[in-house]
Amino acid sequence: MATASPFVSLSGIVKRFGEVTALDAVSLDVQEGETIALIGPSGSGKSTLLRCINGLETIQDGTITVAGNLIGMKPVNGAMQPLNGREIARQRESIGMVFQSFNLFPHMSAQDNVASGLIHVKNEPRARARARAAELLEQVGLKGKEKSYPRQLSGGQQQRVAIARALAMRPGVMLLDEPTSALDPETVQEVLNVVADLGRTGMTMLIATHEMEFARNVSTRTVFMEAGRIVEVGPSRAFFDNPASDRARRFLQGLTAS
Repeated sequence: MATASPFVSLSGIVKRFGEVTALDAVSLDVQEGETIALIGPSGSGKSTLLRCINGLETIQDGTITVAGNLIGMKPVNGAMQPLNGREIARQRESIGMVFQSFNLFPHMSAQDNVASGLIHVKNEPRARARARAAELLEQVGLKGKEKSYPRQLSGGQQQRVAIARALAMRPGVMLLDEPTSALDPETVQEVLNVVADLGRTGMTMLIATHEMEFARNVSTRTVFMEAGRIVEVGPSRAFFDNPASDRARRFLQGLTAS
């Protein structure tokens, strides 16, 4: 039986910052509807990998495709050439990204933050965009907070607004970069619940996270990274119950000991 083409495909990705190699020949295929957890020590390349998929960083080698479309680069005279800013911005419309910091517009209400991309990027009528924003805020558990400004919301609520804003663009894939790292322990779970709900709807997601229980119980597969390389990939429950690599085993044991 033929395997479906991957929805996200990374092949030989190399990313350098000066003399530092942040990603070293990283390859990974993600099927549509999968939830992939990226774990590993700080500085292992998880955030950089997500930023490359979203076109926020230019890679030095390899290819990235999303839904069959080459991301960030184009072939010119037999060589790969970076896209210009306008071309990358157009691609980014179909790739949702949620950051550690919420990056909300402080002078806009929650509803207007969510509607802003629909109005200014998708050119949707304001009334339709705001109606869609209200629906998404309800989806992430923020019904009744439409008129609230970021300063009036908790960190968890602000992050849920950021998730709704990314969803408003109807992305094919969602990238979440440590979405709970800036939150109080009390508000972490409310954001993780929203992300888990997205996974159940069939949204394709890659999530860099330090939340190991979430990775084990919600993600389809877990990718363990270190020093810019993928050390191990496996079904999440199997990975956490019995990691195949000594390095992943030591990493998980260190978390348990701490």
